[in-house]
Amino acid sequence: MPSAVRVLKSRRLNFRISDTQEALLRKGANVRGQSVSEFIVQSACAAAESELADQCEFKLPPEQWQAFLAALDKPAEPNLLLRRLLTEPSVVELANRP
Repeated sequence: MPSAVRVLKSRRLNFRISDTQEALLRKGANVRGQSVSEFIVQSACAAAESELADQCEFKLPPEQWQAFLAALDKPAEPNLLLRRLLTEPSVVELANRP
């Protein structure tokens, strides 16, 4: 999907890929309606953001940190809908029954 804001791109990355990888990237870009470059950059950035997500550090004042730890240590409250979801057969399981 085209963006209304154009970003100046002044950096270049070069890498080698196999014929199979190129075909796959071209197909993926085509499905999204993007250029191969846009597809690769967007996909690679999403993967990088996902990898870095748990590397984030956050700081809290001591009293908020203690409250955070207390919330983590607190036993989970019963959740009837979650219990039902995890114990009853799914729609797929029901459909595949003989």
